Amino acid sequence: MEVPTTWLRAVDSFSRRRSVSWLGFGLRELVNFLVPTCCAVCSRADFRLCPDCRAEIQHQLYLPPLPDGHHHYVELPLIAAQLPVSSCGIYGKELARAMLAFKNKQRYFLGSIFAPYLAAAINAGCIPQPGTMATYIVAVPSSLKAVGKRGYSPVASMLERGMRRELYASHLLIKPVLHYRASSIFTGAQKLKSGSARRGGKEHFIAERADVPGRPVILVDDVLTTGATLRQAAMACHEAGYDVTLGIVLALTKPPNHEPEQ
Repeated sequence: MEVPTTWLRAVDSFSRRRSVSWLGFGLRELVNFLVPTCCAVCSRADFRLCPDCRAEIQHQLYLPPLPDGHHHYVELPLIAAQLPVSSCGIYGKELARAMLAFKNKQRYFLGSIFAPYLAAAINAGCIPQPGTMATYIVAVPSSLKAVGKRGYSPVASMLERGMRRELYASHLLIKPVLHYRASSIFTGAQKLKSGSARRGGKEHFIAERADVPGRPVILVDDVLTTGATLRQAAMACHEAGYDVTLGIVLALTKPPNHEPEQ
């Protein structure tokens, strides 16, 4: 028996409650105060992010128009379609280390650096809709296991930072309509699985029923590797009545034989 999406929404909402977020934030800031700080990327002393690493990260991220190599298509074979995906950067070097520090080492402040790039890509990729139809920005959710370990959901937190800074067009709304299924709610991260396991895995997500049939959706995730996560997220939204128009990721993982950008 499938758990109602209202229950899943309540679980996700509790994990994002301001009191819980502020408790986690306070603990992180206390640790940063008591323990001498160092650069999140290169460990240089006395900098949360040293000037050299900040410059490298900004050099490795792009604002629209994005380069040709930053566009990809995820196959959706069940509906004979493709999902276009745009990436703000290529996963590697300082950018990769900064993203890992943001996700796994509680360097929460890095989200303020990433957020404007995501917002710019989302604004540029949004397809104009007739009348007053709003497009929903939907974050690919983190499992409760990951949220419990980190204290926050990386993708959702970057989107919320952009919204607080009013970086999105007025017709773009952040809506957490995508959730983990009850059977997968405590499972680990996709990065721990092989490529074949990702592609052949069961469906992890379920989406709330669209308030308006054909409501346009832009899916947002942090990294695109095999495309399996975005594929499952897109299919869950499609089955719930949404029109998934685009995927946006902060970074795209290139094949091993890909020549690095200059």
